[in-house]
Amino acid sequence: MKKYFFPLLILGSLYTNAQVTNDSIQIEEDPITNDSIILNQAVVIGYGSVKKSDLTSAVSSASSKDITQIASTTAMQSLQGKLAGVNIINTDTPGGTPTVLVRGMGTALGGKAPLYVVDGLIVPNIANINPNDIEKIDVLKDAASSAIYGVRGANGVVVITTKRGKTGKLKVNYDSYFGVRNAMNLVDMANADQYITYFNEQRQATGGSLISTNQKYNTDWFDELLKTGQIVSNNVALSGAGENINYMFSINNFEEKGILAGNDFKRTTVRNNNDYKLFDGKLKIKQNVSATFTREVPKPYDAFDLAYRQSPLVPVKYENGLWGAPIFNQTTGEATYVTQPGQLTDTFNSHGNPISTLYYDNQKINTTTLQGNIEAELKLAKGLTVTSRAGATKYWYKYRQYSPIKSKWLAANPTRTAAEFENSKAEYSQSTTWANNSLNFNNIETYRWSWENFITYDRKFGKHSLNVVAGVSGEKRGIGEYSDITVYDVPEKEQYWAVRHASGNYTPLLDQNNYTPIAYASYFARLQYNYDNKYYVSGIIRRDGSSQFKQNGNYWGTFPSGSVAWNISNEDFLKDSDVISFLKLRGGWGRLGNAEVPYNYTTITTSTGSSNGNYVFGPGQDLIYGAYVGSPAYDISWEIVDEWTAGLDFDLFRGKLTGSFDYYNKTTKNAILNIQQILSSPYEKNFYDHAAKIENKGFEIALNYSDKTSGGLRYSIGGNFNYNVNEVVSVKKGYEGMTGGSLGNGQITKRLEAGQPLGSFWLLEADGVWQTQEEIDSNPHLSSAQPGHLRYKDVNGDGVIDDRDKKFMGSYIPKFNYGINISLDYKNFDLNISGYGAGGNKIYNGIKNTRLGGENISVDTFNSRWTGAGTSNTNPGAERDQVASSYYLEKGDYFRLSNVTLGYNFRDKIDFVSNLRIYVSAQNLFIITKYSGFTPELTLNNDKNSRYEGSPYGTTGVDFSAYPNVRTFLVGLNVEF
Repeated sequence: MKKYFFPLLILGSLYTNAQVTNDSIQIEEDPITNDSIILNQAVVIGYGSVKKSDLTSAVSSASSKDITQIASTTAMQSLQGKLAGVNIINTDTPGGTPTVLVRGMGTALGGKAPLYVVDGLIVPNIANINPNDIEKIDVLKDAASSAIYGVRGANGVVVITTKRGKTGKLKVNYDSYFGVRNAMNLVDMANADQYITYFNEQRQATGGSLISTNQKYNTDWFDELLKTGQIVSNNVALSGAGENINYMFSINNFEEKGILAGNDFKRTTVRNNNDYKLFDGKLKIKQNVSATFTREVPKPYDAFDLAYRQSPLVPVKYENGLWGAPIFNQTTGEATYVTQPGQLTDTFNSHGNPISTLYYDNQKINTTTLQGNIEAELKLAKGLTVTSRAGATKYWYKYRQYSPIKSKWLAANPTRTAAEFENSKAEYSQSTTWANNSLNFNNIETYRWSWENFITYDRKFGKHSLNVVAGVSGEKRGIGEYSDITVYDVPEKEQYWAVRHASGNYTPLLDQNNYTPIAYASYFARLQYNYDNKYYVSGIIRRDGSSQFKQNGNYWGTFPSGSVAWNISNEDFLKDSDVISFLKLRGGWGRLGNAEVPYNYTTITTSTGSSNGNYVFGPGQDLIYGAYVGSPAYDISWEIVDEWTAGLDFDLFRGKLTGSFDYYNKTTKNAILNIQQILSSPYEKNFYDHAAKIENKGFEIALNYSDKTSGGLRYSIGGNFNYNVNEVVSVKKGYEGMTGGSLGNGQITKRLEAGQPLGSFWLLEADGVWQTQEEIDSNPHLSSAQPGHLRYKDVNGDGVIDDRDKKFMGSYIPKFNYGINISLDYKNFDLNISGYGAGGNKIYNGIKNTRLGGENISVDTFNSRWTGAGTSNTNPGAERDQVASSYYLEKGDYFRLSNVTLGYNFRDKIDFVSNLRIYVSAQNLFIITKYSGFTPELTLNNDKNSRYEGSPYGTTGVDFSAYPNVRTFLVGLNVEF
């Protein structure tokens, strides 16, 4: 690690204030600023910055106060509801990252996350960035501004500026908070008596042993599973500046204990930003370097699923210390594994013990990220500068998992014995199923670098202002390797968990490979012109080449944009207006690319057994091994996005009322789909191809009113509303019908089709409940139908219930989201309140649908169930099918009070302390929703290997094992010396 640390220590980035077009700014914050300050604030737009009043494109910005107002792992989590046009879907998992969508989702299978740029350096994410180190975030939302990043700007660009030293003596800042967290909005589950009734009703319908109404246990699994979590942060920053040197050094320690026992996340971040002025300021050198170390102890989130499903009659442990299991005595009907001679046992269900699942799960993840860049800016002549910037990121990931196979096998059934396990181990000596344990190591090491050089010309000629940037960029990412090794039968003590101590009786599983790096080469230019601060024109052109598409010869693309603006408030007829302080119209068009797409590769299928690729020839009928192409290496390229946008910015009543309105139409012209082979195809497996056009269109409104009373109360009330319509406009003929949203039982919930939004649910329509067998026999029905089952509508009227009767019923992607933010300051007190909401989407309650029998149910399900003819024509009985249908589809609308913070500042009351603020805060105080599950805010895929990808055709929007929202109460301290 040391060999990378010292070179990175000298890497950095050069930035100046708003008067020089670089990629960093410094702002002195005031909770309620006047209009001139706001309009003169610099907005970073990539390879430069511009005054907010001079923008010709759509950019949303957030200050350091907005970012640190809510305790969070990453900066974007705390900005939910504060940025117009940016939909942030949060998760409360320790160390988790949110899903960020800028102006909708325009891809079915490609990358959906925005591009992150930190102090001019393109980075894969900002999980390693301490929120306290951030000065400002600017989000480039439209193609007119994002085109400067070309092939990677399709999902928007998040530009982050970190803090730097400011002129003056040394400042020492200490920020700390401690909080406790509890799960909120938990589902009320059936108790023992309710479960017994429900279970027996189901058994009576299907046949099988009943259970006694007199039981020993009544376990509340969520009460046993969930703990009080904690969140702690301590941050120290030193900063200052002399005549020729500015400096900032910070160190942060962040710890989060989850609401699952043992689920922990720790992060330590060290940052150093220095600025140097040489040769009377003609040469400026700035350097940024950070080191981030994380330690994570994951826990399986399917424990929530098990706690939902497992019977309350099962204890955590029996009196003898053995783990509880879903077993009951068939003869007595008692929930126990103990039997007398001649008695048999049966099971409630096939699910495990949630607590033992956590107990035996042993994972650990350690990561190290070194990141830095250096930038030099040389002034060649008046208004003419040349800039060279180099940066790099080095990342190490180390994962270890120990699985006590024998202990888990014994815990699953208390009737099992160690002797039985050893007998099986001896009989199947080569099978790892009977190994005592397994030990897995997964190591990843990656490196990426970039080097950019550009010239900036910035001059004013009378009423004419001109800014031109032109440059070249080179980048290589994905340099590195990974290794994965699994061994068996290591000693039980942790200090001996190493490959060298594994048993030689089993063959280790080994996988090691080098990544294929992806290189980018780019040319870019931007021209910004305005006449008399009234009429503005901006144009961008970027040409990108990407090595990942080099094989198909189409690896260069051109991405232009143009935008105009009219500052109406500077016209003579509005100059002296007491009402309109600022009014600007703007509009633009641009083209962007999305290079984060899947690609094809040729696969060759062979087999040594009976296979379609092998043949029998000759008199001896010998088996001749053959091979065939599994899938073609079909040429694909990046997805292309075109966007039209128009907007209005205004300040009224001397800056008291500020706001903006934006309309956009954003089209992905060649979205990539997963294509299923037709039966006559020479290939066996699916492949990817450009096959769809996807459109996002909508509008954004942001308003803020701020003022102060004669009594000294300063207040600010703001909000934003975003509405987006997502639609698959067209699909290439023959490529329709891509499905997803698997429930894991052969049922799917989603389908892609023209005229529908991405991630649309495609389901049978529930049409009441079958009351009698006679009713079933007289109408179209599933072959498994029986009284108490859901009845499904024969949509096409052919007398058969099948896929042709399925209907599209909305998407999990919200159509609208909104935020509300209130700030009050009176003397030394401050109060901040924020809320967030979203709606227009649907959620599929998969955990309620996928039932194999004998699982627990919610109290609501128990109370509203069908119990006989005429009792309910809406809700099924205890015996029900598992067919994916509209019955399990629920509205996803919600509003959450995100934050309430009350602070008191002891400024000027302690001689050696310039600022001392103490505050208390409550986060996620309540949520208003009609959704019957844990949370309507679903970001996770059920696949643990892609938890945070948010794929529209994965299980995002299908509730299986959602991590509940948590309510946080914390106390904090801000001190400045």
